[in-house]
Amino acid sequence: MLAAMILMLAAMAPLALARTSYAGWAFATTVVAPALAPIFFFVVLLDMLMCGIFLASAAGAERQRFRFIIWVELVLWVILTVAWLPLILQLLNTD
Repeated sequence: MLAAMILMLAAMAPLALARTSYAGWAFATTVVAPALAPIFFFVVLLDMLMCGIFLASAAGAERQRFRFIIWVELVLWVILTVAWLPLILQLLNTD
């Protein structure tokens, strides 16, 4: 579920560069998605941290499972970050 939401937010990132709209489906891409992206940015990091904590006390197949989850979430985190980077840079540009 988390992976699906991250991929959906990453897919909406290019649409967030459009002019802000408060009506219709554009509201989801120009207002809701930019608000959810930073939340999920930190949710994925927190989930990776929790998997690392559980990894420390796991053994055998559980260790492999937690390592796999951490790698998948790291890839998803990078995808989310790269997808939203243009909007973040646009917001930080104060010229």
